[in-house]
Amino acid sequence: CLSSLVPCCRVFFSSHLISVAMADTMKAPPMQRTYSDPDLPQLIPLANRPSSSYEPRPKVKEASQFTKEIMKTMAEKLGINFETHPEFNWVIRDCLLALRDEGWTCSVRNGDLEYVYKHKDQTRPYHPIAAAHQQLAERLTHAQEELKKKHLDPYFRVRHNVYLAIMGEKDVRRVCTPQLCEDVMKDLDVSASDEPYLIRRVKTSIEDAYFRYKRSGRFQTTIETCIDVETLVVNLELDRVGFMKKISPSGLLYCVECQTALGDVISAGCHDVLCNQCAVETHSTGNRQDSPLVFIEQAVCAECTTKAALVRCQDCVELFCYDCFRQTHSAGKRRRHCVGLPQRTFCFECDSREASYICMQCEDALCSRCSANIHRAGSRQNHTLFGLRKAAYSKRLFADNLDRLMGILQRNVERSYALSPWYIFYNQALSPSWYNFISHHMVLADPNNLASPPLEEDDEGEAIPINADEQVLRGLPGATILKDTHVAQLTAQGACFDVPPSQHVKFRT
Repeated sequence: CLSSLVPCCRVFFSSHLISVAMADTMKAPPMQRTYSDPDLPQLIPLANRPSSSYEPRPKVKEASQFTKEIMKTMAEKLGINFETHPEFNWVIRDCLLALRDEGWTCSVRNGDLEYVYKHKDQTRPYHPIAAAHQQLAERLTHAQEELKKKHLDPYFRVRHNVYLAIMGEKDVRRVCTPQLCEDVMKDLDVSASDEPYLIRRVKTSIEDAYFRYKRSGRFQTTIETCIDVETLVVNLELDRVGFMKKISPSGLLYCVECQTALGDVISAGCHDVLCNQCAVETHSTGNRQDSPLVFIEQAVCAECTTKAALVRCQDCVELFCYDCFRQTHSAGKRRRHCVGLPQRTFCFECDSREASYICMQCEDALCSRCSANIHRAGSRQNHTLFGLRKAAYSKRLFADNLDRLMGILQRNVERSYALSPWYIFYNQALSPSWYNFISHHMVLADPNNLASPPLEEDDEGEAIPINADEQVLRGLPGATILKDTHVAQLTAQGACFDVPPSQHVKFRT
């Protein structure tokens, strides 16, 4: 029995092994995946990176080199001088590389340049590629000469510096830097030590140029349109006139030449206030012809003729200073006369548009746009606004607010034209710092207090107060009156403040 079972087992196991082998050789059909189980992409293996610094590094591709003789001869051929125009060496090299790509090489024979075709050994003294590069060199040289002539103009230097500062910047705090302000002030003849009240105008003009660039776009902004230098010069001269009126006892400016007539213009070159006749006589010949003249507006009281007019009576059709108006319109029918402002008043907020309203609570004269932005929400909606564009104000409407109106205008004049040399600037990390334009040193600012500049210290280490009242209380030496400051004395040389005495002429009978 055992002998009969052994062959049967052998047959059974052999048949089982054959079936297993056939099942291994036959592949099972792929399973159908659903949309919820998509095929995942295969991961790409990472490239082998060098594990140590001893691995060989890729060799740097060396550029083609040309001999000095060929470079010098090609420069003479193209009309380029190595010494005067070293920045045009790329034109020479580009010409040689273009010739090499076309199968041409250069050789010098008897001091002249020849072009050799390496495939046929053909030589020629002329090649169109060299002629095209010669025209390119001529255009570049001509453009550079014109650019040098433009850089002689201070207005172009201001535009160029501002253009380089605003292009590509994404934050206005990185645009305006102390170095840029000093360069612009130097080109526009503004001294930080003698005219510190003009620094703010220069700083805000540079920032306005950046916002204009953001509105128009980088493709519409050019060197000529990035900043309006002419408008900046006019505003600087008007600021000089405003500071002169501030320190003038009468509020009037007389001609510095004749010292008898009221000033009509101010020269942007010499910064002198002149009447029309003296302006024609002094600026009709010489270099002063190129100096622009800015017209100034002045109003004289018709009653005393010695002070600047602050009120215009619409019924009397006359201009009065504040004292004369209160004296002449204190009784009788004149108490009901309509009054207005004699001159245009600009917005206290933007300082670029004419003021349309005056707010009695904010004590500001605002244009229509700034007034709408400030008084559109909150408790400021209930503020009292008076329209300045109207021809007149009735006394019933204006009530007794004339004193307050004059006080608002006078306080605005006192707050303007600050003499502090400290201004806020930001570094690349947008950290605020105070910069002094006179001593040229920078102090880190407190981010929670950017309104109060640092106090200067004397030799003993004590802080010198900036306000004149504090100097009077402490008994410190210094200018406690504005007209006695160094800035005021220097500015006063451009105009005459004293009222000319009246002339009495007697005729003999």
